[in-house]
Amino acid sequence: MTPDPGYEKTSEHALDETRFDQPAPAPAAARRTYVICTTPRSGSWLLCRQLVNAGIGVPSEYFNAVHLAVLSGRWGVDPRDTRAFLEALRAHRTTPNGACGIKLLWYQYAERRAALRTRLLAGARLVYLYRDDVVAQAVSLHLSEITGVWDFTGDLATVPRTDIAWGDPAHLAECERAIRQQNRWWSELFTSLRHEPLAIRYENFVADQPAGVRRLAEDLGIPPGAFRTPPPEPRELSFPPEVESRRRELVERWRSMRGAGERS
Repeated sequence: MTPDPGYEKTSEHALDETRFDQPAPAPAAARRTYVICTTPRSGSWLLCRQLVNAGIGVPSEYFNAVHLAVLSGRWGVDPRDTRAFLEALRAHRTTPNGACGIKLLWYQYAERRAALRTRLLAGARLVYLYRDDVVAQAVSLHLSEITGVWDFTGDLATVPRTDIAWGDPAHLAECERAIRQQNRWWSELFTSLRHEPLAIRYENFVADQPAGVRRLAEDLGIPPGAFRTPPPEPRELSFPPEVESRRRELVERWRSMRGAGERS
């Protein structure tokens, strides 16, 4: 099964391109900003691609330093000025149905905590994307740091870590601790904001992507005629085949090692 010709499997860096800039929203148009609060290797780019194809905003990791530099330069704002960047972002990345989407990792929030809490999160609809299988998520994070590969393109997005051995238990444990800790921090933040987020379980979303898109649209108050329900993306390998087979083995080995450690 492959997505139909109207579906674009867009890479993270392609979303910085001018073609994804939107016409200026009408002054009286209803607007709704939503923020996907998540952790690394949670399947967030799959969710973002589905929403881009649905026309429900252009969600991307806008506070990643690379994307921030590209877009602030094009839009003529100081990347250090969170207020100005958010204003430019809403002006250029709000789709005609009023949706403006942002993906946010915890460290990106922490770097601009005060400004983002008041100027973004306080007035946005928060979406919490999480993965039940944190063991598999931790292995994926471990392998991405080792290989430098973070998405379906296979391109090196970061410099591969040569100081970490494949399957190093200490690093796997560190990855798992970081994911669980960030999930706790998000939960605590939602409580402090008195905001019940729209919770999306990765495993449910993968199983029925159209239903997940419709659920978010309904939550945002976007009528059916104002967005498209894209076809689901088939599951593809995140890593080259020779790495993928070893990844599956490592997931089971790490799951077994953790279980043994918990019983000892």
